[in-house]
Amino acid sequence: MWQATRWERCLLTAMFTALGGELFINVWVDNFRISGAVIIFSVLLVTLMRDSRLPITGAVTGLAVLLVRCTVGYFTAGVPVEVTLVTEFSSALFYLCYDGLFCLQVRDRYQTTLLRLWYQFWLCDIVSNLMDLTLAQMELPGKEKMTTLVMVGLIRSVAVVFILWGMKHYRRLLMEEEHQQRYQRLFLMTASLKNELYFLKKDADNIEGIMTRAYRLYEQLGEKGSSDELRQLALSIARDVHEVKKDNLSIIRGIEDEVVNAYSDESMRLSDLFLILADTMRSILKAEGAKVTLECRCGFDFTTSQHYRLMSILKNLVMNAAEAIQGQGNGGAIWVDEDVRDGWMTIRVQDNGPGISPRARKNLFQVGYSTKFDPETGNINRGIGLPAVAFMVQELKGEIQVLDPPNGGKGACFQVRIPISVLEKGAV
Repeated sequence: MWQATRWERCLLTAMFTALGGELFINVWVDNFRISGAVIIFSVLLVTLMRDSRLPITGAVTGLAVLLVRCTVGYFTAGVPVEVTLVTEFSSALFYLCYDGLFCLQVRDRYQTTLLRLWYQFWLCDIVSNLMDLTLAQMELPGKEKMTTLVMVGLIRSVAVVFILWGMKHYRRLLMEEEHQQRYQRLFLMTASLKNELYFLKKDADNIEGIMTRAYRLYEQLGEKGSSDELRQLALSIARDVHEVKKDNLSIIRGIEDEVVNAYSDESMRLSDLFLILADTMRSILKAEGAKVTLECRCGFDFTTSQHYRLMSILKNLVMNAAEAIQGQGNGGAIWVDEDVRDGWMTIRVQDNGPGISPRARKNLFQVGYSTKFDPETGNINRGIGLPAVAFMVQELKGEIQVLDPPNGGKGACFQVRIPISVLEKGAV
């Protein structure tokens, strides 16, 4: 990314101010102008030239003003350059005086409040205009003209402060949006890791069983008088499996240190969770080019401390529905509805995809079973999304089942029911 140097920023300030000064009205004398260029100059002094401590910007801007006015006067009205230099010299000094006063009064432009900037701009405007008008008409202005200068300075200084306030407010909104996006990414990453942690722990138990059986084989081969080569092979397998187990446990501990207690004391509104789910899944589906629409409806809003598990459950069910719709080659829609009745929260994830056969329903929640087989590549989904959902629902003392689509429609409908007492804030 291009980073402008101080001199480049100074030249940009001078150029914009000089060009803005060509929109003006003449008052009192021909070479005394009232324009919005001072507003541009003031705003840029606090934004582009925030690190300036000397009135160099004012001097460069004054020279730029003279250059632009000499050029415009010569080519539009045929005014000799030397005449324009004499008549506009006071206008160039205006910006030098303005910047000099501002540098003397405001030493730290990073920390200065808008209120202080307002009356400093006002003072700089009045003094610089007084100097400009005095040089232009070669006498001190009267009371009426002084009143006008004060009012012009007030209007321009208020305009500058409003612009700076708007820019500051806009930057704050951008920072809040960026913070929200970072939080969503962190939240989803943690939810996914907690989801995968379950399967890592399950694998650890399986590895333990394999290692135990390998060592028993080693002992049985010894009891039966088998060759040392076979016994050593069985022992070697047991040792290798033990090393795999140690590596697996190290990974589990590393993930647990990062995510098990991450935001464990925090809670989230269910409506906010649904917003994160909708935004994230829509972005994923759009990136994959899927012609799938997603609608989420939170019927009963409440605060829950189980937001990570709920997000994992919902994300898995929505992704499962989206993959089913994509598998049929056409577009489709997914609806997520939530409500609370009789102490139970009910969530239904329904799609208008190809649906689920009666035979598949019996095996959906078994690890390793999958309905997603690609006949062209031979690839098969690992089949742990729905088993993970079922496990997490059971941990929350709930239940999950597959229902027929309402009104005899096509597609699939998963219903999750969890006691509200387990989900609400403060529940164990």
